[in-house]
Amino acid sequence: MITTVEVQPGEEVTLQCTNISKHQTQADWFKVVNQTKPTCVSSMFESRGSASFCDGFQNGKFIMSSNITFVFLQIKQVNLSDVGLYFCGFYTNKHTVISDAVELRIQGKLVG
Repeated sequence: MITTVEVQPGEEVTLQCTNISKHQTQADWFKVVNQTKPTCVSSMFESRGSASFCDGFQNGKFIMSSNITFVFLQIKQVNLSDVGLYFCGFYTNKHTVISDAVELRIQGKLVG
């Protein structure tokens, strides 16, 4: 199931993903660009670790954090370039397993 989150331009938003792993593991956020290509946003190993950000997401606008239950992706000053489908995955049993998907939209804007 995909959750939809709508924000006003310039607002801050925090996307949430359920931690499906029973052990400390690597968590990743991805973004689907133009409904075709999944792109890496960030990765974090263990909830106490620091996040590393992929190309195009290293501008300080994105913050990844987690607790035992959830992994979060905070986006500051949302604009049209941030709109899209975000999803998270956890490295479990030698595979990355997708947990949740969140569609980020800007209120009043139809992006197709």
